[in-house]
Amino acid sequence: MKLKLAFSLLVAIFVSYGAIAQSTQTVKPLREGKHNFTLQWVSWDNPGKVTITKNADGTYNIKGDQYSADKHDFVTIDGVIKVETPQELLFTGTILTRYSGVNDGKVCDKKGTYHFLAKGARKYWRLQEMDNCEGNNVVDYVDIYF
Repeated sequence: MKLKLAFSLLVAIFVSYGAIAQSTQTVKPLREGKHNFTLQWVSWDNPGKVTITKNADGTYNIKGDQYSADKHDFVTIDGVIKVETPQELLFTGTILTRYSGVNDGKVCDKKGTYHFLAKGARKYWRLQEMDNCEGNNVVDYVDIYF
């Protein structure tokens, strides 16, 4: 009985320690520099680039684009990122997308605050507010790679 009680106490201590360690984990800094950047309509095989630079207040500027070979279709991003967790980025700024086969070929202009999440084993953060301006369940997969 004493062995079972001791084991239960050890398990409780380790579980509690894990919860404390997890809740006090510091957010890893976002890597500055060039990152791949894609919109699925344009191409996953030929990514564009974004440049990420750190600000004095701990936020990051992000600016970049991806264009199709004919420069007709594209995605651009320009704004500020706040790192919420290593898996979650809070972006405030402008994201423009254009693909000739969606939204009657018009630019989809998103201005405001948006969330990018890295889920599971993915090596990128994906825009969570992914509805295209066209509606009709059309989505834009806008991805910022690690």
